Parts: sequence; structure tokens; C-alpha cells
Amino acid sequence: MLDIEEPLVKNKKYPFFKTPRLGGSRRIRNRLVQKQGLCNISLKNVPKQRRKYFSDIFTTVIEMKWRWCLLYFSLSFMISWSFFATVYFLIAKQHGDIEQIANATWTPCIVNVHNELNAFLFSFTTQTTIGYGFRYPTDACPLTIVTMCFQFMWGVMTQTLMAGIIFSKLARPIKRAATLIFSKNAVICLRDGKLCLLFRVGDMRKSSLAEAHVRLQMIKRCVTYEGELLPFHQFDMDVGYDQGLDRVFVIWPITICHEIDERSPLWEIGADDLKSAKFEIIAILEGVVESVGSTTQARTSYLPSEILWGHRFEKLVHYKKENGQYNIDFGKFHNVYSVNTPTCSAAEIERLRSEGIFNESEYQMYPPSDNKLNLLDNDEMSPVRDSIDLNQIQILRRDSDEDPDAGEESMELVDLGIHHKCSIRSQSPIINSTSHLLQPMHKNSCSVRRGMLAPPASHS
Repeated sequence: MLDIEEPLVKNKKYPFFKTPRLGGSRRIRNRLVQKQGLCNISLKNVPKQRRKYFSDIFTTVIEMKWRWCLLYFSLSFMISWSFFATVYFLIAKQHGDIEQIANATWTPCIVNVHNELNAFLFSFTTQTTIGYGFRYPTDACPLTIVTMCFQFMWGVMTQTLMAGIIFSKLARPIKRAATLIFSKNAVICLRDGKLCLLFRVGDMRKSSLAEAHVRLQMIKRCVTYEGELLPFHQFDMDVGYDQGLDRVFVIWPITICHEIDERSPLWEIGADDLKSAKFEIIAILEGVVESVGSTTQARTSYLPSEILWGHRFEKLVHYKKENGQYNIDFGKFHNVYSVNTPTCSAAEIERLRSEGIFNESEYQMYPPSDNKLNLLDNDEMSPVRDSIDLNQIQILRRDSDEDPDAGEESMELVDLGIHHKCSIRSQSPIINSTSHLLQPMHKNSCSVRRGMLAPPASHS
């Protein structure tokens, strides 16, 4: 299929665009999914829509807004009380109770029901089972007793339905999605030599979602070679389905990674192409709410203007020695910082790499090998070799949230590279690289030592 910017059929309005124009002929593209997750769609000309909604009345009432739901319940009670009050008054009038008010020896159908208001009070107390004792039925009218039985059954069903709907509305997992947040922007940067699209998801509650997983799709307009216009074609964007990387543990904010490879719709898009591109990336987080056991879904979308090229998310999880806890600073949830990133597309990077003219070392954060030491199994220190196997390298680095004046005891053992670990999708192209390494470019990286390491347990 071919991507196009304008439809083949002119003068045809598509709901994907607003009617107003800016600058004469430029049209504003409206979101398909709003940032807060609401879908920007409306249904028209649905055959028998109301009949189908009433056939599933329980779901229809649950999806109503609270004000309409409470209004309908209030009306249902008022109509029920008024209807049975009318029946009781007609029974009493037919029996002659209204005319025999002054007759002390007369046995009425309902004691002390002389007008419409008295009948309404009797109907109200009967359905709510209050029973003040001033108005009560007698055995003079069996029809009154039968009517009371029907009213009692109707009242129980109405109250049960009301309780079930209110509980279902309160327990709906859609409200749980309000505490699941996405980053305002997505970023594109290098990870182990591959361009990746990154965005961040987090949960503001301490109770985590069970079986949480992420999906990513691109909505873009395209046309087939046969001329069929597809205004909302969906491209799947892999976030590690085959390796299970789409299943996340959202106890702290997680950065979701989409590796831009030849199967990605972003494969041939560079930094300049992103400025004029027209698409929408929809991110979906689904999981089971532990408290109610229902599935919830949170959504957001990213337009090309909300994707920052050459940026990376700031660290927001910090370990505090005072209380021994990991603190999450949600004030930094949306913060990003710029990093050195090639502006060409992932396809162009692979072409340059295959021709041997892509400078890997320009984007790597490794120190030079002339003043660093290699830690051997026998705890001896020796100069680092120029050519080493990056699969077996680990680095020692000071944690950025510790005291900046901390000494050697604050250093920790950190694996170098992620694509050669068990969570890989594909092997990093820099693993076999033996080029000279540069000084680290991030200010939090310091005192990095490289080399062949003994097992971590042998070093304190």
C-alpha cells in the first residue's frame, strides 16, 4: 500500500478532519482518541438503535450518566407509588368507603383512606414496608390484598435492580483508568544502536494491576495499489509481544519501547519527515483491577507533533537510605532531556551501517580505555584491552540518587547493554563493534570501569 496525504476523491469530507481551515487551505486534523482516552466518534443512521439499546437495558442504564440514572430511578418510584395509590383509591371508591366515612359500623377495604392523598401514603408505606399502623387493609376486599402482593413484588424487583446498577456503576473499572497516566510526549532515541519509540506509563495507586499489558497501534491514511482509500488503516507496532515484553508490572512508571525495525511503520521516517507526517499512534494499557477483578483499559494517543526526536525520559525513581524505600517523583513523569541522536531514519541508519560509514562511537556513552581498569577474577587490576566482548561486560557506576560525595561503597554493578539479555527482541548492532570509545556524555554517569568481571558475589 502507498501512503498518501490527500484523498483520491476530491471534495469529499472525511470525519477525520475538522471543517474550519487555517491559513486559507490548511485543515486541522482532529484526534481519533483524545489524550484522556475518550474516542472522538459519533454514531449515525444505526438501524433500530433504540430498540437494541432497550433489549440490553441493564448495560444501557449502567452506561448512563449519574444524573439521568438517578432521575429515572426517582421517576420509577414515584410512578409506582402513584399507580398503586390510584388502584387503592379506585378499589376503596368502588367498595363505597368514600361515602361511608361517617358510618362507624362500616368495614372499609383500607382503614383511614378517605382521599387520594391517603391512598398515596398507604401505597408509599406498603412498598417501602414502613407500616406506621394508622392505615391498614382489612379482609373486606380481597382485591386489595392481591394488589398489595403485586406492589410488594414490584417494589422488591425495583430496589434490587437499583442496588445492582448502583453497585455496578461504582465498581466499574473505567474509573480505575483515571489513575493510570501516560506521558504527554513520546520520544525517539537510540537504544543499543537501534532507534526506538519510547513513552511512559504509570499508576498513581499503590495497588498494581494484575496481568497488565500494553498495545500500540498507528492509525494512518493510505491507499492500495488498486486505488482503494483506507482512511483509518491500523498498523500494529510491536512492543515485544513474542518475548512477553508487552506484559508489564506497573508498580512504578514503566518506559514502553517500540523498536523501529523493518516491520515498523516508522522504519523510513526521519526527524524531518516527522514534522510533516500525518498519523496518530494509539497506546492502550489493559489490566485486571485486583479489588474487583474486572478488566480496565486506559488509552491515549500521540500525534507527530507530540513525538520528540532525540530525547529521553528523566529518571524519577530514587532510593532513600533514610527510610529504605524507593520514592517515585511524579513531578518528573513528563520530563525529558535531549540526547545525541541521528536525524536520519532507521532504514538509513541500517544502510549506512551496512556500508561501514555509520559512526557508532558518536552515540555511545563509554569511557576511553587508556585510564580505566579491568577487574579480574583474582581481584588484580590490569589495563583494559582495546578489543573486548561486550556481551560479558559489566560497568560499575554511582547511582545518581545517592549522595554525590559518596565513595567507593556507593558504587554498584550494572550490566552493559540490554539487547543481549534474556529480554531481547533482536541483537544490538553494536555488540560486535570494536571501535574506540568516547567519554560519557550524560552528567550522571561517572567513574565507569569496564572489563571482564568475576561473579558479583566475589566483590563487596
